[in-house]
Amino acid sequence: MGRNTIRVIVVLATVSVLGILVIQFFFLKNTVDLNERKFHESTTQALKNVAQSLVDYNTKTQGYKSNYDPYNSVDQISNNYYVVNVNDVINPLLLEHLLLVEFKRFNIELDFEYAIYDCETNQMMYGISHSEAKDSIVRSPAVSGEPNSQTMTDEEIFENHYALKPVKIAKPLLPTCDKYIYYFGVYFPHRSQYYSSHVKAWYMVNGFLLLVILFFGYTLYVIFRQRQLSEIQKNFINNLTHEFKTPLSAIRLSSKVLEDPKIIDHPKRLTEYARIIGEQTQRLTIQVEKVLQMASVEKKIIQLDRQEIQLNNFIEKTIDEFRSSQETEINFIRLETLPQETTVKADRLHFSNIIFNILDNAVKYCKETPEIHVRINKTRNSIHIQIADNGIGIPEEYKKKIFGRFFRIPTGDVHDVKGFGLGLDYVRKMTHFHNWKIGVKDNSPKGTIFTITIPK
Repeated sequence: MGRNTIRVIVVLATVSVLGILVIQFFFLKNTVDLNERKFHESTTQALKNVAQSLVDYNTKTQGYKSNYDPYNSVDQISNNYYVVNVNDVINPLLLEHLLLVEFKRFNIELDFEYAIYDCETNQMMYGISHSEAKDSIVRSPAVSGEPNSQTMTDEEIFENHYALKPVKIAKPLLPTCDKYIYYFGVYFPHRSQYYSSHVKAWYMVNGFLLLVILFFGYTLYVIFRQRQLSEIQKNFINNLTHEFKTPLSAIRLSSKVLEDPKIIDHPKRLTEYARIIGEQTQRLTIQVEKVLQMASVEKKIIQLDRQEIQLNNFIEKTIDEFRSSQETEINFIRLETLPQETTVKADRLHFSNIIFNILDNAVKYCKETPEIHVRINKTRNSIHIQIADNGIGIPEEYKKKIFGRFFRIPTGDVHDVKGFGLGLDYVRKMTHFHNWKIGVKDNSPKGTIFTITIPK
């Protein structure tokens, strides 16, 4: 899959997901607004009916007509608090009964608290809570379904059920309203439950959409990861082919020359081609060992042979071995040791390979005469081995990636540096097995500094 194809897929998929989220948001918002408007209209109408029933009851029992205004009787003080102007005397028990009847008629199944304004104390006096009032309506004939409930009015039911009950007045709770004198207030403490019950299906849809988005994100991650692994595999195969092709070609050509019987008459040429075969065979062996070495590290079957090592002497000897392994004479490595010899516990072979790999990178990634400075210093809690070079340096965005397996800094189609991208991955893993740390930073004015930190 091409790079441009992946970009188009990502853009289209992102736009699609954002579009779904926007549509879902507006649907959910409209649903909440609709439910809020429906609740307000149902509650307002139920409270108007309650006020009208109170006025009708007073007119029938007291024999006078109230100045009640049915069109402007209900005010919404807050999101869950309503005030109802009756402009007449309010019987608390009748109010309780009528509230339960009307709320049930409009399917308002919420806990509520009601209170009546008391002129003498200038306070709202609290009545019975919804849970207590519910018992009353359940016991009333109209709700229990007694035979005569079909012919009795709400006022007759109230008188039959509450005739001998005293009025209950409790502590003040709800806020007052200076606009009216004869009024009552109704408060819904759990109004959010009404919305949650009506938008529950939308919550389920949103949850499903969230799962789809997570699955989509994971799919994109897998696509990019597979593409990255494909690029790594491609680069590794190209590097592997290049690294093996060159020595194999040299060995093949040298072998053909040696097959000529007349080569015996030219001992110098015989020695030269034998040397070429030996060097190229050694080069192939080193490359194969690197691959096998990394396979062993990946399987975590490395057994460290920790020994007491004199650090100054070991680093100096390792640098000398590195010099002798190079095709040309190398005299540009400067070593700065500790004033006094110190010992560390490490595996000699792997410790030596760590230094070798860092020095090898310093030589390979330098476009001019290399200058390498190896410095050992000691602090209170650790020992630091710094290897500074004057190479091409490492861009900031790649400093955390260079220790990844097979990773090489992109250079386009140019492959002028040999290697598989295994050296620094090996360095990272072996320092980890030793419980050490490896870091990299810029070396001003150019180059890099690799630092191995060994805790005491």
